[in-house]
Amino acid sequence: MNPKAWQKSSNERLFMLNAFRKFTKSRYGLVVVFIFLGLLAFAFTAGDVTGLRSSVTGASSTTLAKVGSTQVTEADVRDRIDRLIRNAQAQGQTVTMAQLLAQGGFEAAVSDAITSAAIQEFAHESDMRVGKRLIDSIIANNPQFAGIDGKFSQQTFESLLAQNQIMPGQFRDALTSQRYAAWLIGPVTMRAAAPDGVVLPYASMLLERRTGVVGFVQSLAMDPGADPDQKTLADYYGRNRTRYLVPERRVVRYALARPEALQAQAAPTEAEIADAYKKNANRYAAVEKRTIQLVAAIDQGAARKIADAAKGGDIAAAAQAAGLESRTLDAVDKAAAAKQVSAPFADAAFAAPANAVQGPVRLGASWYVYRVSKTETTAARSLDQVRGELTEEVRKRKLAALLAETRQSIEDGIGDGKTFEEAVRDAKLTAASTPALTAAGTNPDTPDTPADPNLTAITKAGFGFEQAGDEPQVVPVGEDGGFAVVSLERIVPAAPRPLAQITEKVKADYLLDQALAKARAAATAMLPKLQKGVPMAQALAEAGVTKGAAPKPFDLKRSELRDKENFVQMAFDMPAKTARLVEAPNRAGYYVVYVDTIQPGNATGDAAAIAPLRNALNQLGAAEYERQFSAAVAKAVTIRRNENAIARLRADLQRQGAGGQ
Repeated sequence: MNPKAWQKSSNERLFMLNAFRKFTKSRYGLVVVFIFLGLLAFAFTAGDVTGLRSSVTGASSTTLAKVGSTQVTEADVRDRIDRLIRNAQAQGQTVTMAQLLAQGGFEAAVSDAITSAAIQEFAHESDMRVGKRLIDSIIANNPQFAGIDGKFSQQTFESLLAQNQIMPGQFRDALTSQRYAAWLIGPVTMRAAAPDGVVLPYASMLLERRTGVVGFVQSLAMDPGADPDQKTLADYYGRNRTRYLVPERRVVRYALARPEALQAQAAPTEAEIADAYKKNANRYAAVEKRTIQLVAAIDQGAARKIADAAKGGDIAAAAQAAGLESRTLDAVDKAAAAKQVSAPFADAAFAAPANAVQGPVRLGASWYVYRVSKTETTAARSLDQVRGELTEEVRKRKLAALLAETRQSIEDGIGDGKTFEEAVRDAKLTAASTPALTAAGTNPDTPDTPADPNLTAITKAGFGFEQAGDEPQVVPVGEDGGFAVVSLERIVPAAPRPLAQITEKVKADYLLDQALAKARAAATAMLPKLQKGVPMAQALAEAGVTKGAAPKPFDLKRSELRDKENFVQMAFDMPAKTARLVEAPNRAGYYVVYVDTIQPGNATGDAAAIAPLRNALNQLGAAEYERQFSAAVAKAVTIRRNENAIARLRADLQRQGAGGQ
């Protein structure tokens, strides 16, 4: 292959590789991964349940779209977005509603819901039906729903669903939708295996090695010349006004409702403390806890053998000899024993004497052998003993109720047409105003002062108003239940600072630009010399560059480029024996890059290089097949979008995000 052809094919392959790297970071990449994994995953997780679920959250919700006979509702999309945020946060990602909306998450959730409904509708039109027995089988064979005996447990099933805030009917609907998707999309995506002829060139490209050297022509090393006169400075300022632009700022009126202001009203009375003690009598009553060792067997004979062996030894050893595994309930009360095993077992275990092997006893479908190895009793606690604890609990409860009551009263007043001043006056709060702050919460007049974290939620709310005089908002502040009444007082439009205020700054920028221009001229003069074989150090010296860092050689493979500087990455877009320049950040100067040698890679027989590329291309191909098939399905069914309802929901979520919720 000639050099030009190789360069062209290399650029095409590089484009594909970069496209894949960016794929999962993009909005659409996230959508494909979110949908595709949701369709094919059958393990029980909260994310899987919502991955394909259509309208199962209630018919009273606003309809966003009709897909054939299926409705996609506001509640469905809200639920998807909420679960997506919570799942991301559970994985350590700091995702907020505002960030999700800014990155296209709302459109992704709506599209996902419609696509999911379209797939199910298409399956119905194709005479596909998922039977109840199939769903029952999937649930029964899920190991996460197994009880102590290893078999399906209805109690475990309902408990796990409750923990994830999912109704059994919703879960069944989700499994039904996923089964339709597996039938339709599964066979399509399984054909996405990339052949060797496609994988090998990309893998070889990552093994390509290049050597060269980088020089730096520093702006500060150049003589910028004389200071500008007033006319020159004014002309320069006029050409670069956007450089001195101060972003839009807003002055926000607010009044804080803090818990500490209600402490006196929240002080508990003796009657309230006594009532709390009475209502929590079980909590302060005497408690017996037991440590219980137990094993469950399928039949009485096996349980009898374990019991006989355990009387002369240990239940764990006897269970192991029978091919079973014992378990220990460590210091549990009766309620905990009932929850972990069953209520009949708890009744029996807490009636049994200590240290004696009990059983076999049939409880439900299993035969139990158990021993109470330890008992401990906690004495009842009197009111005087728990007075401090109860006082704090009652105080917190009253304080939360007072805050909620105050907030509700303010919101009701605003709903009835009260102005900011009237709402604040009636609630006996104190109004204040922020300085003119940017959306980031900073004050350009004091650039060295960081944003006040106490004003973050207030500033966000302030930038959520369309104009001054809009209806006030109530937003949460902090994590102690406090809130603020917020109103927009004034908008300061974006505008450049007057030259008179920033003369020295503009002069410094002018001189730096002059020096940068000279640095570029010097760097440009070096290029033909380098391409004729002049060493980098000599070319720098001949260009008059005597200050700054020495030339730095590089010797890298393409696979090592991640997180490298842009001038090093540029070297992999250049032919050998050529030089280029690129401007450094912040007008610091120019990097001059010279590529000396290019050693093509060859991944033939290199499994370690080929395998990750094959996996990546397979995933990209599967996602593309899935996307195209889903788009075809969407065209094959009747979809009617309620754009007004979709826009209202998006605006509502934007307000929620601006409020910090």
